[in-house]
Amino acid sequence: MLTHEIKNDRYSVLLPALSFGGAGFENNDNDELYFSFLDRYMELGGHCIDTARVYCSWLEGGEGASESVIGRWMQARGNRDKVLLCTKGGHPEFETMDTGRLSAAEIESDLNESLKALQTDYIDIYFLHRDDVSVPVGEIMEILNRFYEDGRIHFIGVSNWTTKRIAAANRYAKEHGLEPIRVSQISYSLAHASPETIGDHTVVCMDTKEFAWYQKHDFPVMAYSPQAKGFFAKLAKGDAANNLPEGQYATVANLAKLAKVKKISEETGVAPAVIPLAYLNSQPFFVSSVFAVTKLWQLDEDMSAQDIRYDSKTVAFLENMV
Repeated sequence: MLTHEIKNDRYSVLLPALSFGGAGFENNDNDELYFSFLDRYMELGGHCIDTARVYCSWLEGGEGASESVIGRWMQARGNRDKVLLCTKGGHPEFETMDTGRLSAAEIESDLNESLKALQTDYIDIYFLHRDDVSVPVGEIMEILNRFYEDGRIHFIGVSNWTTKRIAAANRYAKEHGLEPIRVSQISYSLAHASPETIGDHTVVCMDTKEFAWYQKHDFPVMAYSPQAKGFFAKLAKGDAANNLPEGQYATVANLAKLAKVKKISEETGVAPAVIPLAYLNSQPFFVSSVFAVTKLWQLDEDMSAQDIRYDSKTVAFLENMV
C-alpha cells in the first residue's frame, strides 16, 4: 500500500492511500456485516479507519452508531494498536448549519463522547468537521493543543477548511510553539464537485486554488467522496444519471471524464470504480481516499487500487487535458 508518514515530536503514523470510511455504519444491530468489512479491509493491507461523531445522527437513534460499531470491533479483535483511528467533532447542528460549534466546551464534549463510543483513550488524528470563520484560528488551535498535550489526540486535522484558514492556523501554531494541523479532509474526486452541486455551502471541494496550495506545501489530503458516490462505476454499467443521487455529478465535463474512465478500463481491465482511486494516488501531494462499501466484493475491488499510480500523461487524459 502506498503510504505517507505523518509525524511530530511524540508520534508517527503511516497514512495509507486507501482509508476505510464508516459513515455507512448506521445500524447498531448489524455488527456481523460491518465487522466483515473492517476485517477484510485489514486483511487486504489497510489500517486507517475514518468516522465522525455526527455520523448517523440523521437517523432516529443513530447518533454515535458509526463510532460505536468501530469501538465494538476493536474491542472484539483486540487490535486498537494496529488501527490508525480518525474521527471528527465540532459539527454544527443540522438544523442550524450556519451556527458553529467550536467552543472549548463543545469540542471537548464531542471528543469525550467519541472516546467513550470508540472505547479508547486516544484518537490518532482528530478532525474538526467544519470551520467557523467567526472564531479566531488562535483560539481553536489553543483548544486542540490542550487535547494534544494531555494525549487524547495525537495529530490535529481539519475537515472542510479552506487552505487560507489552514495556513493561518499553522502560522499561529508556529509563532506560539504549538502542534499544527497535519492533514486536511475535503471533497475530492476525479469528478468535479462544488458546494453548489453538493447542495451544502459548508463543505470545501478541491479546486484549482486549493490544489495549488496543497501542491506548493506538499500537504496531505484525505479525500472524501473519492469515487463521486459511485458516479463512474454506476454510469459505466449503463445506469441513468438522472435516476441516481450521483446525478449531481452529471455535468458535461464529468461525463467526458466518464468516457475516459471507460476507455482506460477497457484497455487495462481495471474496474471503473478503481480508476478514480488510482487517479488520486497519482497526485503531486499525498492523497488518502476515504472510501466506503455496501458489499464485500466492492471492498476487494476498491483495495486493488492501493498500489496503482498513473503517469502524468494518463492523469492529464483523465482530466480532459489531452
